[in-house]
Amino acid sequence: MSIAFSLLLICIVFASGATIHDGFAVRSLLSLLAAVALVFVGMSARAVDIKFAGQATARLRVVVALPALWMLVQVLPLPFGAHSLWINANEALDQQALGHISIDLGATLLSLVYYLANITLIVVTLFVAKDRKKAELILFVLACVSVATTIALLLGKIGLLAWPDAGDDVRSAISSLGILLCLANAAGAIEQLRGRNGEDERPVKFVLLASGIALLCCIGGLAISATLNVGLIAGFGVLVFGSIQIVRRADLANWATAVLLATLCIAAAMIVAWRYDPTRMVSPFLQFATAASADAVSVTTRLLSDAGPRGTGAGTFAALLPLYQDLGGSIKSAPSTAAAFAIELGWPMTLILIAIAIWTTVLLYQGALNRGRDSFYSALAAAGVVVLLGQTICDASLLNSTVATIADAVIGLGLAQRISARTSP
Repeated sequence: MSIAFSLLLICIVFASGATIHDGFAVRSLLSLLAAVALVFVGMSARAVDIKFAGQATARLRVVVALPALWMLVQVLPLPFGAHSLWINANEALDQQALGHISIDLGATLLSLVYYLANITLIVVTLFVAKDRKKAELILFVLACVSVATTIALLLGKIGLLAWPDAGDDVRSAISSLGILLCLANAAGAIEQLRGRNGEDERPVKFVLLASGIALLCCIGGLAISATLNVGLIAGFGVLVFGSIQIVRRADLANWATAVLLATLCIAAAMIVAWRYDPTRMVSPFLQFATAASADAVSVTTRLLSDAGPRGTGAGTFAALLPLYQDLGGSIKSAPSTAAAFAIELGWPMTLILIAIAIWTTVLLYQGALNRGRDSFYSALAAAGVVVLLGQTICDASLLNSTVATIADAVIGLGLAQRISARTSP
């Protein structure tokens, strides 16, 4: 496990460079590192580790395979349901070859590999973070990488550092995750402080001070970069994290916890209703992407209407874009991750992905409530998934490798600490 642990930390640190340049080479190297780490996990995993991982991922293993299976279907030759591109090609070439759902088989296969690499990072984190000491170090490294990247992006934006601008969406996403990571580190330090019983408290107090300073840096990054929608999502993520701390500290009864959760759900619904603009005649996948230009929304709307429920193939948005935007257009990505998924995978699979994220949040939140002193790991992951899900419909930040890698490690960390290793079978 030690080699897999080292490779995981390398992935997290290396992924920060994706804010400078994110492309095929970066994703290929991340995928390779993730695959090698998984091999070492498989070589060193014991039967008890596999049982623990199975229990920690119960009710999730099957559903996360659905997107991968659908991407595979998109590249298979089909007697029916193929994209019109292949049908028109057959007519032009006077042939009867079977077509595919995807308009670009290479791009879809690469997207499938990248999706599997992200799942692999979650699995590797799940195995190595079973150990409390390693979980603490992973959390610390994630916080350091998030805060350092946020500061670098801010300095690059104002011209004090030669750091390319990754965009406001990526900067706000990393800042949001950084806020949650700083809170989780502070919560862990408080737990250690409570258990010291007269021992030297200076190291723990230093962690609290450092977490506070880092938190202010991330709040500054969010304030400078985020739209109102993204800011509200980040705030709601903090509320999700804080609600778990309230339940545990106050030792609320089940009925009081239910009332608190109902209040959070009602508040979320009210915020969505408040920010929803019925006068904007656009898809719900674009409704909250308020930072996108009118041209980007218009082009994406046409793409959504033409994609259909089957999609055009994972990773094909870039191939379709030149066909829909004017010559010399400046659009490079979809206004939101959800819109890109709806075009490439189809709206049914996009809704399934959203449902998977909601179900993951429920499991992590439940796990945090059932844990003791280590509950902040699952609380962090639950809040992180809420933030990522909200930003999925607001911007395209999740398509960035830095954001995706940090998210993978956070989710794996939360799943690993969702149940106690001592009580697992």
